Amino acid sequence: MLLQKELTNEIFVVTTAIQNEAPELYDHLSETPLFLSYDEKGISVVDFEQYLESIQMQMTAFEKQLNLIPI
Repeated sequence: MLLQKELTNEIFVVTTAIQNEAPELYDHLSETPLFLSYDEKGISVVDFEQYLESIQMQMTAFEKQLNLIPI
């Protein structure tokens, strides 16, 4: 259960960073919501890992896009 808790914490950290540092991305995150509940048996650690990887990739792609736009 510790790994799931760690992943949940990291998802929170990344999501908060996106919300604070890139609100325009946060508004358009193409994410699949995870319904977090300790009673939920259908969500696996792999689902949490994939979700975290997905939002990290979106943030990285967004940052790269910002660097390509001339100011």
